[in-house]
Amino acid sequence: MLSTSCRPLGLYKIPGRKCLDEICKLNLLEATQAARVAVIWNEHHKQFMQYWGRAISAEAYNALQPRLRQCPYFVIPVFRTKGLFNVVTNWDRDLIATAPLAEWQQKQDHAQPHMTIQFFTELARTKNLVLVRCEIKDNVFVRQDCVFITQMLLRYYSIPRLYESWVEVFNKHPNRFDYHMFLKNMKDEARRDDIRIEDKKTESRFDAYGPVIDIPPDAVAQEILRSASLDVSESNTANGHGDQAPT
Repeated sequence: MLSTSCRPLGLYKIPGRKCLDEICKLNLLEATQAARVAVIWNEHHKQFMQYWGRAISAEAYNALQPRLRQCPYFVIPVFRTKGLFNVVTNWDRDLIATAPLAEWQQKQDHAQPHMTIQFFTELARTKNLVLVRCEIKDNVFVRQDCVFITQMLLRYYSIPRLYESWVEVFNKHPNRFDYHMFLKNMKDEARRDDIRIEDKKTESRFDAYGPVIDIPPDAVAQEILRSASLDVSESNTANGHGDQAPT
């Protein structure tokens, strides 16, 4: 019913936008009860270090999609044994690309994704299910990162309080985005009490392992949004719509 897709590249396969038919026999899923489809999808992805899968309701996705469209960028801290690093996420047509912040700062939207999260809507109408698949490209991320990033994105885009306080502010009012407080909240979400986060006004932030946190300045959010605005502007100009108001 489910199969692997794409040719292997070492231990990994190349991630990217796919159709559900490339991963499974869609006709067999169509003939299976929705609850069973969700179990099959989740259990199948537990076999591989490169993937993580889960299912959400079509209603949940329909509530999520407008928010992803309106606020396509976000930043997520990835916690490791001795600290953390930050990743930038970027939504585009049912696919979320993920790259380390340091790499994104160098290449911006030309940075290659090291992990993707895709929403498959083929069963939304018949089964009221949207299948979610997180796919790792290389050893920048591990499966635990897959789970955490996907869960946090779903959580922060779904819960109104979190979306309005963090995601919306990051995208629409980046100068008001308090990354330091956001990181404290994320540390609590990850249950990482071992990572010490000092007051943002403190000049030195070091522990036994070096810098306590990798904090991007508030300008990072502004840089992300400015880059996105330039891309849209250039696209409109190329299409002869540079003087038209956005819809």
